[in-house]
Amino acid sequence: MACIAALIFTLLAPVMSACSSSEGGKTKDMAAAEAAKEIYDSLRNGGYEYFTDMTYRNGRIPENYRKQLVMNSKMFLFQMQKDHGGIHDIQIVDCRTDSARSSVDANAFLLLCFNDSTKEEVVVPMVKIGEKWMMR
Repeated sequence: MACIAALIFTLLAPVMSACSSSEGGKTKDMAAAEAAKEIYDSLRNGGYEYFTDMTYRNGRIPENYRKQLVMNSKMFLFQMQKDHGGIHDIQIVDCRTDSARSSVDANAFLLLCFNDSTKEEVVVPMVKIGEKWMMR
C-alpha cells in the first residue's frame, strides 16, 4: 500500500508543481486564458476592432483586409445572435501550453454560454508577444 501511495505521489508531484508555479500570483496558463476571455468578452460587447487587432500577424496588413476582418467579427456575432439569441457569458474551461514552447504558445479553452441555454466550447490558440498574450 505504501508503494502505491509513493507511486501516486511521484506521478502527481510534477503536475502539482506545474499548477502551483506562478507569475505574479497567476499560472502562465491562466494568463493566456484570461487574455483570451478578455478578447472574446470584448467581441461580445461590440469590440470588433479590438478583437481583430488582438490577432497576431507578423507584419502590417492592408487596411482593406483589416476592414474585412472586422466585418467578419461582426458577422460572427450577428450569426450567434440569430442562432442562439446571443452570448450571455464566456467562461474559462482550461488552458494548456505547448510543452516545447511553453512560455510563448498556449491553447485557451473557453465555454460560450448562449442565451438559448446552449453552450459551445472553443479553442483559442494564443501566442505571447513581449508581455502580451494575443490570439494566433
